[in-house]
Amino acid sequence: MLPPICPIPGVRVGLGNIVTMFLLYIGGSWRAFDALFVIILRCVLAALIVGSPMSAIYGLAGGIASWLAMLCLCRIFPKDSETKRFDERFLPFTAVGGAVFHIAGQMACAVLLYGTKYVLAYTPILLASAIIGGLFTGFLTMLILRKFPEKLLNSIRNVK
Repeated sequence: MLPPICPIPGVRVGLGNIVTMFLLYIGGSWRAFDALFVIILRCVLAALIVGSPMSAIYGLAGGIASWLAMLCLCRIFPKDSETKRFDERFLPFTAVGGAVFHIAGQMACAVLLYGTKYVLAYTPILLASAIIGGLFTGFLTMLILRKFPEKLLNSIRNVK
């Protein structure tokens, strides 16, 4: 629970997506549904801590849309030719795609809940912040993965 870095409501960095991308890119015994489980758990726990069921609804809508986008991008982007694992150089692009779809999921949820398309007027501000935040979290995840020793990564993957 970090304080807001920007005074604009709804603008966040998306540091929680680091865990999702880590799980999607780590491979081994970690599967895409493990990442989805983490997203659902994170959204529900955040709603319980904040005390707002609406935050769970928006978080789940955005989180699931983001997960689907990142999962598709992980499948589309090339894999490392030697290890057949996802190439971490594409993490920033995956993160931006996930952030943009997170906003799309939340805006679709807002349109459904409020019954008006006027909430979409806020979309350009949120998309700009999603691109910046996505690049930041993507590069951060890439750096984290590069700093982990291969032996530790293989033990996390459950690879012998």
